[in-house]
Amino acid sequence: MPKPASSPSSATVLRTIGLIVWPAFVVAGLATLVFFAMIDPLALAAISWSALADSRLTGYSLGFFMFWGVASLASSLTWLLLRPAPPAPSRLDEEWD
Repeated sequence: MPKPASSPSSATVLRTIGLIVWPAFVVAGLATLVFFAMIDPLALAAISWSALADSRLTGYSLGFFMFWGVASLASSLTWLLLRPAPPAPSRLDEEWD
């Protein structure tokens, strides 16, 4: 009979979310600084989405959240790839009929 999987505690879930979101936040802040040091958000909005070009602050905010989303996806993928593999079933755990 297979062993029941234990559910993660809420502290483990919160820790995992923090491990993914916090580094992504820092990277998004740095990427926003570097990107908008060279590119004006209003000029970028004029050639892409002119309906959203009401202020530079809107451009900075949209850029930050876009960078944060991409960095969160990258952190999530790293977390997914670094999880330990489940133990392989051994012949002793199997039930023989």
